[in-house]
Amino acid sequence: MRVKKMPALAPILAAAGLSLTACNSSDGSSASANTSASTAASSSTGGKGSTSGSSSSDSSTGSSKGSELAARSSTSGSRCKTDHLAPSATATGTKNEIVVNLKNTGSSACSMHGFPGVQLVGPDGLGDTGPDAARTDVSASTVTIGPGEETRFLLHFIPDTSGSGKTYTRLSVTPPNEKVSEIVDLNDLAFTISASSGNAPDVYVDPVGYHVGSGK
Repeated sequence: MRVKKMPALAPILAAAGLSLTACNSSDGSSASANTSASTAASSSTGGKGSTSGSSSSDSSTGSSKGSELAARSSTSGSRCKTDHLAPSATATGTKNEIVVNLKNTGSSACSMHGFPGVQLVGPDGLGDTGPDAARTDVSASTVTIGPGEETRFLLHFIPDTSGSGKTYTRLSVTPPNEKVSEIVDLNDLAFTISASSGNAPDVYVDPVGYHVGSGK
């Protein structure tokens, strides 16, 4: 449309003898045309409007990611409490090793991280306690268990060979970051370790997270 207007203006400006003015007017028209063209190009290619739209899209994506992270956090559950965990001990199939299961008996998912506290208990009850299990160098990870699910940890021991060791029939287990313990009966998994305290521990515990699932 602008190209068609310029020839129509030329005869009028020439008749008025305003060639210089016509030249200036032509420059002004060109500048105006360039500005209009630039505006049109900006509109057709997106220009600043497109950039703003991109920012809006990025903001929306960020909001979506934030919502997703919030949803994940809400499903991870609060810290597992001793009152909502049922411990039990089973064999692993490996010599001198026991697996302790912690089943979530609560109505919602819960999480835990780190090493449990484990103290050996003799056949005479809580007054007949043995050493605390020492921690291994296995790295701990956060585990989340839903209602009815379990996480586990391994307990390793060095059996007595002197014939004068002490037999332990139960474990006092304290979940990570808890202060209340639960008693676990070892039944036929009872084991005997050296009765002397010594410098090197005879029982070691891994962090929770040996296995997560529903008893498999």
